Amino acid sequence: MPDGDRFERRLRGKGWASVYRLGCSLAPAEAVVDKVIGAVAHLLRTENTQVVRDVFRELQDASQLLAANRLRDSISEQAFDQLAAAAMTLKEDAGHSELARFAERAGLRTFNELDKSGERWDDDVLKRHFTRNLIRELSERRCFAVTREGIMDATHRDQSQQLAWESNIRELLIRPSAAIAKNLISEEATAIVRAPKRMFRPKSVTMETLTTPLEVLGNPR
Repeated sequence: MPDGDRFERRLRGKGWASVYRLGCSLAPAEAVVDKVIGAVAHLLRTENTQVVRDVFRELQDASQLLAANRLRDSISEQAFDQLAAAAMTLKEDAGHSELARFAERAGLRTFNELDKSGERWDDDVLKRHFTRNLIRELSERRCFAVTREGIMDATHRDQSQQLAWESNIRELLIRPSAAIAKNLISEEATAIVRAPKRMFRPKSVTMETLTTPLEVLGNPR
């Protein structure tokens, strides 16, 4: 088995191997994001996501407290502590499951982003950022943390270049996160999380593209 496959063997869960392979292939970032979203959507369809909705409700309460008392310096810390305590209880009640841990981290990260923004976010924006942060946590744990070295080797990136590439992936997650959030954080018990339409659409093959000379990579010998 090729050496590169040792990274793929570390992956668990449907769809993450495709994320890894695309990451190694220098595919467009949008194509990688599509695969990340697909893998996350499958995971969320097979897990009990009630804890995610519960943590989000606590995030809503904390954000409302922050918005109502923005001019008081102590409110930010008070609201954060309130959210942290509630999220920890929910995590414990869920048996410290992977999803509960990442929902907790996503909730706290989103609150910090909201606090730093100095803005008042409506529920849709809050849902989008919370879901993006949840997807970020899941993709880091399920894929990038265990395959980062393999992607760097395949693409000849150094660590700073790799981290910059991953940062771009996280930024691109914000748009499809809105579609995931619509069903993930829904009041309907029957809501099913589905991956949204793909961001990356390959160009159609035409007679012109077939007859266009291929670009030569590297320096000619």
